[in-house]
Amino acid sequence: MGLFENIRKKLARRSLVQEHQKLSRIRKSANLEEAHTIAVLYYLPDEDTYKQVEEFIKILSDTNLKVRVACYTDNKIQPHYFIPKLSQDILIPKDLNWYGKPEKTFVSDFLAEKFDILIDLSLSEHFPLLYLAALSNAALKIGRFDDTHQEFFDMMIHTSPETSLREFMDQIMHYLIMFNNNEPA
Repeated sequence: MGLFENIRKKLARRSLVQEHQKLSRIRKSANLEEAHTIAVLYYLPDEDTYKQVEEFIKILSDTNLKVRVACYTDNKIQPHYFIPKLSQDILIPKDLNWYGKPEKTFVSDFLAEKFDILIDLSLSEHFPLLYLAALSNAALKIGRFDDTHQEFFDMMIHTSPETSLREFMDQIMHYLIMFNNNEPA
């Protein structure tokens, strides 16, 4: 990575931290039984990822949750397999400013919406998704563990480089279901 790219990333990170510090949100533990709205963020590198996330969204929707989805892809154009829906948005590189901050019209509405749960399915860092997660008003934010993201998420799940998206989604569902278990141990 070049010097110019490092400077850009550091400036973007500093700007995000400053915006995050101004955010006032009410943190609240949430479970699938009590939640009404959920946001899902994910990186879209290929059609297989799209299909896996669509299955995950269907599982969430089948529990009567209102699901809102935003994804990011490095493709210059929207992939042909991404089927736009009313509650799903996509970011591509032209939708980002110099810092990598998303500037598409849905972003302000997404950040203003008070989700009960936000899940970031990204297995590696993608600044546009981190931006949406960090500045969201969600009561509970879940993502993969990263030392540099601790201030942005309420619950972080350890992954290894070998962890697949499906395994990560299974772990998230495991914890969300475990939160539902109100029976004494």
